Amino acid sequence: MAFTRITEEDRLGKGNVGQPDTPLLTATEMQEQMDSLPNLAIDRFNAFLDEAEDPNGAKSLGCEAPEGITATSQTVYAVVSAIARLAQTTGASAHTHANKDGLDSLTDALIQDLIAISTYLNGITEVETSITDSATAIPSSHAVVDYIQAADLTSPVVSALYPIGAIYQTTTIDPDTLFGTVGKWTLLGTDASGIKTYKRTA
Repeated sequence: MAFTRITEEDRLGKGNVGQPDTPLLTATEMQEQMDSLPNLAIDRFNAFLDEAEDPNGAKSLGCEAPEGITATSQTVYAVVSAIARLAQTTGASAHTHANKDGLDSLTDALIQDLIAISTYLNGITEVETSITDSATAIPSSHAVVDYIQAADLTSPVVSALYPIGAIYQTTTIDPDTLFGTVGKWTLLGTDASGIKTYKRTA
């Protein structure tokens, strides 16, 4: 079943269309002829209401209630009303689910992080591949590494912490591995607990 349409065929011979200038009809026949088209519309509208209220009307129109939606019947009105109620319930409970507090806290934390990043990067317009004195650019991590290696900052830092004659003790990484080519180290000995003692000699 589907809603019944008024077709061109249904309208043929109804109303005043096609009548001669002087209809050969009695007054009663003329009234019936003129009323036939409006009456067709009225009859089909009433039929539409009957079809919409049919217990299986929605299903026959492909408007069956989807899974998870309970309708009081399979009329079009009942199915559409059930879908509307589900939409209202879903909308009203969208922010009252059990993990709302957790999600809200994560959202708040993310917002704060984004604000902090935005503050840090305020005024920065580009990332450069070298370190400069620009107030609107930041260097890439590769540029920082290149800068430190070129500036040989390791040597003065190690020398400040471990000048010639200083003692370095370790149970893991020896100073030659840790400090690279900075300084010369002599192993003085290893105690019972495995601690190795080195002395910087140059």
